[in-house]
Amino acid sequence: MKLLAMSILSLACASVMAAPVNQVAYASLTGTEIVDFDDIAGGGAPGTNYDSVVVSHGVGLGERFVGQTLSYVGDNDKLGGLPTGALTLMAGAPGQNLNVFDYSTNVLTGLGHLGFPDFGAIGEGSFALTFSSDQSQFGFQLVGGDGGNAYIDFFRADGSLIDSVTVTGLANAYYGFSRDGAVKDIRGISIWNDDGGGIGFDNLKHDVVSVVGNVPEPSTYALMFAGLAAVGAIARRRRPA
Repeated sequence: MKLLAMSILSLACASVMAAPVNQVAYASLTGTEIVDFDDIAGGGAPGTNYDSVVVSHGVGLGERFVGQTLSYVGDNDKLGGLPTGALTLMAGAPGQNLNVFDYSTNVLTGLGHLGFPDFGAIGEGSFALTFSSDQSQFGFQLVGGDGGNAYIDFFRADGSLIDSVTVTGLANAYYGFSRDGAVKDIRGISIWNDDGGGIGFDNLKHDVVSVVGNVPEPSTYALMFAGLAAVGAIARRRRPA
């Protein structure tokens, strides 16, 4: 009887300890999809400024999702609220969106409200990313870090929140996250930080191929085929009798 009670207590504790998204070792992630930003232009400090939503290795990148609010803590961006409806990326104000610089490899940073090319802006901004397919894993290499915190929100495709995770004591290291039960429903992620030195990101890892911005939507295919059909009809009408 005592053994049964202990087993039930153990299961209950395990249930309480489990979270929708758990922080795990980056090396434990089995996904092989890597976003290293080598397909977009970087450059020496202060890097290359991007004022619009960009795509790297099939993953969409912006400042935040439509519906999230933006405020500031010192020089750092702070995100609040939830996305409105289906996840839609949006860019920040000019000079306050994203930056890519060469730190032996290309590194992505969010730009704070001081604006590019002010070095007080680089790494102080928020950023959000979206996949075309649902994921169960996510990880990144953090570049920089001065002991601050990163606040990470995981969302489903409809904009609903899966979980919020706070990572403390930021430093040059690798961080991994895994969905409880290996459920594949992570479609978007947003990150902001309060680190005084600012942070950058490299080697984003996930487990399902993403093709955001790389493959036309079905409606686009329909328009393409309709256009080709129209061109063919015109060509036939113009043929000599």
